[in-house]
Amino acid sequence: MKEERQRAILELVKERPVQTQQDLVRALTDRGISATQATVSRDVQELGLVRTGSGYRIGTPVSVASELVLSIRQVQFLAVIRTPPGTANLVARAIDESELDGVAGTVAGDDTIIVVLEDGDAGDNLRRFLGAES
Repeated sequence: MKEERQRAILELVKERPVQTQQDLVRALTDRGISATQATVSRDVQELGLVRTGSGYRIGTPVSVASELVLSIRQVQFLAVIRTPPGTANLVARAIDESELDGVAGTVAGDDTIIVVLEDGDAGDNLRRFLGAES
């Protein structure tokens, strides 16, 4: 049952934009699969789906994170990253999990991330990681 439900979720996400977990619940119901929002939430996490401005999608956090970066501005040993509303935590998590050389850590709000850099050159590593030009 779980495998069938998760396979259906992956198919749905590949077929069309799915904005919310409730949309997934309705789409699963249309396919004859009963699931609660809490169950779908766990499935989304286990499948590694990420939510972007266009809905849930399959992808690595790094590739999705780089798509969400609107701007990067370095001020000495800090980098300020702007993202669309509600996506800063996703980008910050990808940065933290990457363990980039020279990055001490991140603090994320709703649409802004502060990255603490160990030195000025770490900003270049961060830009390369996020696919932004130096």
